[in-house]
Amino acid sequence: MYSGVGAVIIFILLLVVYQTFFTAPSTCFDGKQNGSETGVDCGGTSCSLVCAATAHAPIVEWARAFVVNPGVYNVVAYVKNNNIGAGARGVPYSFSLYDKNNILVGHREGVADIPPLQTVPITEANIFVGTSIVARTLFEFTSEPPATWNKVPQGSYLLLTTSQPTHTADYSKLSATLVNNNVAEVKNVTVIAILYDRDNVAIATSRSLVPRVAGKASEPLVFTWPQGVSGVIRSEIIVLPSF
Repeated sequence: MYSGVGAVIIFILLLVVYQTFFTAPSTCFDGKQNGSETGVDCGGTSCSLVCAATAHAPIVEWARAFVVNPGVYNVVAYVKNNNIGAGARGVPYSFSLYDKNNILVGHREGVADIPPLQTVPITEANIFVGTSIVARTLFEFTSEPPATWNKVPQGSYLLLTTSQPTHTADYSKLSATLVNNNVAEVKNVTVIAILYDRDNVAIATSRSLVPRVAGKASEPLVFTWPQGVSGVIRSEIIVLPSF
């Protein structure tokens, strides 16, 4: 009887050890490459973290500065996110403004969340340069090491749309409607408007933050340029979702 009980206990212990060390499901936090992972705790279908070896640095397509008032500029960088279905939070960046002699006349640093969209504009408003005139705008991501990218399931964030915009004759005001077709409300929605000339060159930008859009509701959007903007051929409005 004692031998039988001892055998059962040993069997149970061996079973526990086997299940713990040999059949335990893979995890994205165990410091090992297992399961469907393509790297240590990253990649595959099991982990949200995108492996650094396969992550793509965002591409800055262009960056420009626009006069708002004498000595005051708004700036925008047009960024492409080639990490399909992935986003990065808290990515530091900087705008540097130079005059025609390549002398630094303005600088602004910030932090941006890059949502899982292909096109992500990043803006800063009211950069003061004194009596200087900006001739060149440099935008850089300044994180070291590079940003951490995570897969973002599409159902985990809510997408909003906008109506066809209208504008005043001098483009001092651009208006549209932000529409939430989801049942749940959405908070702190960033919306960016960019104006382009006939050569498809950006000539003005403005940013609006909508604190709240109730479910199945809409909110007005208004972007203003007090001095007006001449030569506008088209406008673009981009809604950046929270994720």
